[in-house]
Amino acid sequence: MRDVTVSVPPARVPSDADGARMCRRATDAMDATDAMREHFGTWQLDTLIAVGGLGEIWRSNRNEEIAAVKRLHTHLIRHPDALAQFAVEQRLATGLPRHPNLVHAVEADAVDGRPYVALALAPGEDLRRLLHPPPRPASAARPDPAASVVLPRARVIAIAIAACDAAAHLHRHGFVHGDINPGNLVVAIDDHVTLVDLGVAREIGGGGAVRGTPAYMAPEQVRGERWTPATDVFALGVVLWELVAGARLFHRGPPWLSMAAVVEAPAPPLGDPALDAIAQAALAKDPAHRIAGAGELAQRLLAQR
Repeated sequence: MRDVTVSVPPARVPSDADGARMCRRATDAMDATDAMREHFGTWQLDTLIAVGGLGEIWRSNRNEEIAAVKRLHTHLIRHPDALAQFAVEQRLATGLPRHPNLVHAVEADAVDGRPYVALALAPGEDLRRLLHPPPRPASAARPDPAASVVLPRARVIAIAIAACDAAAHLHRHGFVHGDINPGNLVVAIDDHVTLVDLGVAREIGGGGAVRGTPAYMAPEQVRGERWTPATDVFALGVVLWELVAGARLFHRGPPWLSMAAVVEAPAPPLGDPALDAIAQAALAKDPAHRIAGAGELAQRLLAQR
């Protein structure tokens, strides 16, 4: 089962990555893509990429310029919390200085009161598919849900450092990503990594709503407490552990079981003692005892090259 992003009161805003509960809707929409093609402002919407709780993402073009256009659902355009959450993503994607490992926007605007952000398409496939590839057609009748790929050590370190660099860039500008997970890390054929989806990002020190992907939340996210750079460090620690182990760490199926594991379950030791020490330091349940920031985590990983 794919992890989903959850969002619960007090915000009551559907999460943009709440895809598991909407997969049937997304599949039906994709099947009807040809019939649904439309112009949205200056953009031609070509292919539906994803549908989530907050909005939908289309592969789009404008005079041969290609982008991923993410627009708010029509039924949320008068929802104050949804508008505020979407505005944060627009502001981050357009206002932050560009970083090679962080998604950036071509533009952000609204069409007939419906906000959107046009994002540069990150080349490659997400790390989730790289680590846990779908079964080949010949074996589709008996897929192995636990099937996974273990990457070479040097590649693990390079991917993890790139993810840390993107998160550190956000932290330097006062924000926490809040949803770092393999599905939001796009890896190109040359191993260039792009951190995408700023849909649940918030300012450092923000808190209150439980948002994120359950198996990659920090314990303080699960409890609805304030977010700090250490919140992203925990998620990066989970990603690092999974890269080394070739297995999922806190995924338990239902979101509430994954969140319980985040809070209570220890991370089993890895076979690589040096990387295990780094991962365990990033995975401390108490943020005060955790590696403080993504930059420090990157430095520890650099020493292992």
